[in-house]
Amino acid sequence: MVNLDRRQFIVAGGLGAGALALMLAGCSRTSAQKPSSAPATAAGAISWWDQFQPLQKLEESTFAAYGKAHSGASVKHTVYDPNNMGSALQLAQQSNQLPDVFTNVFGVPDMVLVQRKWVAPIDLTAASKRMIGSDFLLPGLHVFDGKIFSFPMFSFRQHSTLTYFDKDAVEKAGGDPEKGPATWDEFRSLAHGITKAGGGDMYGWIEGLTLTDRIRAHIVDLAIGAGAELSLVSNSADSPGVADVKTGDYVFDSSPFVDSFEFLKSLVKDGSMFPSSTSLDVRTARARWAAGSSGLFLDGSWNVGVLKTQFADSVAKSGVTNLPTPEGKAKISNGPAGGVFWISAESANPGTASGILNTFATPEYARGLAENMDQPPSDLDVVKKADVPALYKQSVSLMADSVTLAPSAIVKNPNVAAVLAEMQQIRPTLGEIAQGYLGGNISNIKSALTDYSSKLSTERDRAIKAVSSKGSKTSLNDWVFKDYKAGTDYDASKYKS
Repeated sequence: MVNLDRRQFIVAGGLGAGALALMLAGCSRTSAQKPSSAPATAAGAISWWDQFQPLQKLEESTFAAYGKAHSGASVKHTVYDPNNMGSALQLAQQSNQLPDVFTNVFGVPDMVLVQRKWVAPIDLTAASKRMIGSDFLLPGLHVFDGKIFSFPMFSFRQHSTLTYFDKDAVEKAGGDPEKGPATWDEFRSLAHGITKAGGGDMYGWIEGLTLTDRIRAHIVDLAIGAGAELSLVSNSADSPGVADVKTGDYVFDSSPFVDSFEFLKSLVKDGSMFPSSTSLDVRTARARWAAGSSGLFLDGSWNVGVLKTQFADSVAKSGVTNLPTPEGKAKISNGPAGGVFWISAESANPGTASGILNTFATPEYARGLAENMDQPPSDLDVVKKADVPALYKQSVSLMADSVTLAPSAIVKNPNVAAVLAEMQQIRPTLGEIAQGYLGGNISNIKSALTDYSSKLSTERDRAIKAVSSKGSKTSLNDWVFKDYKAGTDYDASKYKS
């Protein structure tokens, strides 16, 4: 088995670089486990690693039901903090002990897992394929050499920058406790008012800045809301997979990005950001917000699931609105939903793994996803019928009405994944630049972003040449989508035209 080299391990977060893939936004909703090697499993038994804390009960009840119907089938399930899971997977891979099923938080494109023969195809039934939909099984993301290696479970109509707010705090600050802030100016004014009314006990906005992937996702979301038209290789794509849709260029120094940085910096200048945000992770920031240390918190729909299980009293006092934008009209795009679970090529029981994964592609499991309030399931209609708090339904509805499907360079040409895998990481990353700027260590944000965009472009040019020299044809044109129209879905049919 081929091991990750040092650069790729750093990208994966194994040496503390903080560059784990957001991986379906699961980074903020996990429980902590210590890294450990995957145990040997008996016939019919498999090991399963993921980071989906709100889904733990659903998954384990599904495992139990499958085991009851299939004698000998069982699952040893471990739910990780993603910061630990990246290093745990690295150690397991190095010792040829990858779990039978895992999520890709290695920090490398999914294609790398396939190319290095770390994963095996999933044996999906015809019913499962119909449930998923052929238009959502895409080359370069789920399908490689005509074989299905993973599949999407969650909707692409989501993002991680919804505004959750304490209704009482908003009302005391002069805002509408039923609507919350819609524009950047309203958000800033409310944050300032909440801070002033809090008298040092409550601040306007709190953020977990130690998780740089999260603040990077916020910046991209805010920039799209401010008018940036971007292609994204997949949902919550990392910076190398985010480019101008018309030119293919990296435009992190364009006005929508610079303005988004300056909007967040204005909250710092006003004294509205919770003082310890620079040293908080997202879970701690959420807990502080739920406890009343802050009035405003940016997060995805899974926030409600965590609140329900860990801070139940806060659900009723919380409101939600879409991400703030300059003009108050939330229009955002997201890349296609990537695969979630992968079967190890060394699994002794791939049939059991495939069998269980087939149960994940059913209407019953989709309802379970909705009721456990993590990311919204692919079938958004089940959320309307689910027995969940109105706060979750509203969160999903806001995103369903405002998120459209962006073009993906990987879907256009799967060889783009090889380019992204070849690229050396540019430091500081976009998230690290945000961390430094909001923390006061970077003063000229325009200059920092121009330097980052330039270096990233140079590195992509090098990677394109390197990959093309090995026979995988690709070019800058793979990132260009001149027929894209903002506010519309760039679905599978567009790639065929």
